[in-house]
Amino acid sequence: MKVKQIEFQFKGARNYIHGTDMFTTMLSGHTDTVISNIRFAVHDFVYSPVCRLHVTETKEALNDIQDIRARCQFDSNATKCWVALTQANDNNVLGRRYDYDEKQLISLCRIEQNIVSLTQLSPFTFIESIVAMNKQMHQQMFPEAVGKWVFTRIELNVFCNERENLALHFKHNMNYRLTKTDILVDGVKVGDLYFSLVKS
Repeated sequence: MKVKQIEFQFKGARNYIHGTDMFTTMLSGHTDTVISNIRFAVHDFVYSPVCRLHVTETKEALNDIQDIRARCQFDSNATKCWVALTQANDNNVLGRRYDYDEKQLISLCRIEQNIVSLTQLSPFTFIESIVAMNKQMHQQMFPEAVGKWVFTRIELNVFCNERENLALHFKHNMNYRLTKTDILVDGVKVGDLYFSLVKS
């Protein structure tokens, strides 16, 4: 198993590490290969910018790791990879920040009933775009929901970094505990996106 210490930056005014940044980091080092069968899940919030990535080619190797905050598994050039993320709990690192204004993207989207579509080129990455789009659609579809909609899981057939011709088709709401949305690129489904409502 390989263990690598990393330092995240906080998005905007958030006091936790955004799931999109965890997703990107956990796949880093593999994006120059063919990545498929991606399964990523966030188990808990990450509040420390300093974290550790645990990378292995056997799922069982992660069994003894405590307090895993996020997991990702995927095939890289037909080799299976498992990655776990844990907090390093280094209180001496305050963490840097960078600007992130979702309104730049939302202004380019159109929402019609249970479908949100991107009408122009997104200023953000694929994963940032679809998560922001889904959040906006959830807020409009469920104005009565009390809490915060958070990105908890994604399943992709292949790695994707498209920034246009994106659409999301809302499918299921499992009593706010988990929602499921189809991810479409050029009208073709490429995966599923999951959100949960977290009480404030």
